[in-house]
Amino acid sequence: MKRLLVVCAAALLPCFLVSAQEADNSGRSVELSVIPRLDLNPVFFTDEGGGGEFTLGNTSLYSLFEGNITENLSFSICNHWAAFDTVRDGFFDSTKQLYQSTFHSDNTNWVDWAYLTYSVGNFAFTLGKDMVTTGGLEFDDYDFEVHPSLVSSFWQNFSCYQWGAKAAFTTPSEGDTFSFQFSTSPYGERPFASKLFNYSLEWRGEHGPLETIWSATAVGTEPGEFQPVFALGQRLNFDTFSVGLDAFSIVGDELDIMRKGITIMPSVTYSPSEKFTILAKGGYENYASELVEDLTFKRWWGGLAFHWFPIENLRVHAVASYDPTYSFASLTAGVLYTISIL
Repeated sequence: MKRLLVVCAAALLPCFLVSAQEADNSGRSVELSVIPRLDLNPVFFTDEGGGGEFTLGNTSLYSLFEGNITENLSFSICNHWAAFDTVRDGFFDSTKQLYQSTFHSDNTNWVDWAYLTYSVGNFAFTLGKDMVTTGGLEFDDYDFEVHPSLVSSFWQNFSCYQWGAKAAFTTPSEGDTFSFQFSTSPYGERPFASKLFNYSLEWRGEHGPLETIWSATAVGTEPGEFQPVFALGQRLNFDTFSVGLDAFSIVGDELDIMRKGITIMPSVTYSPSEKFTILAKGGYENYASELVEDLTFKRWWGGLAFHWFPIENLRVHAVASYDPTYSFASLTAGVLYTISIL
């Protein structure tokens, strides 16, 4: 897989070197960006034992390579080259895991996505590795933009990048897009070989200030068995602020990927200028025990993120969050920089 993608990228690149500088009549264009992120993340435990630890948060290295081969055919490849979440023993463990999971569907790896899209009229057909069309607004952000202390357990545990195909239709007004996707399942160890698949329907709408990302997905858990996942994401966008709400019909689980339950996440974003953004986000999760009758597990969390954009493509961020269920508070300071190569 690695060799194939590198060869494909090498074959495509010469075709676009000229058109990257100046578009020609063929419709060809290409963009290549390298995106490093550095986080410093002290965590403080608030239970009786107290104490804490120091991590590197979402420190990582990504690249994004995408463009148009013709007027109708485009491609996109996102690579996750490195990840560092600890400064103690095991500094490279997260990076090693990316490459050890190369041919797995039950874990993320160094290829987030790699797909081709053919567009004709109001239809678009996508083939390759792509994000499973679920997760509402939360899954719509790039991974390198996300603050891990402010996301749901579903985001943390569901391997959302899978191989498959998608067909989408956009209405003539361009206000709505409807899609159907077939993809491999994160419950399978190997893509396709495990014979576990997902089937997804999605509606994306933009009507005035209202933005919606609604989806229904049947996630293959065992041969012939599926777990339904409903994700309803909606947001009202105004001049300087937006109000969003994600609701999922499941809760993420470290041992079993996800459980039947409910996840609700409200958020408010305020942007007084192009250089500053403040994000307030919280979450609530609730699921019933499968072993003890009438026993439910509940979790809630919340926090603030401050973003400053001093120059183009540079984000300086500070994040504070609190999770009383797991008794810890988290502080993060970091930078995210997009380096345009082509």
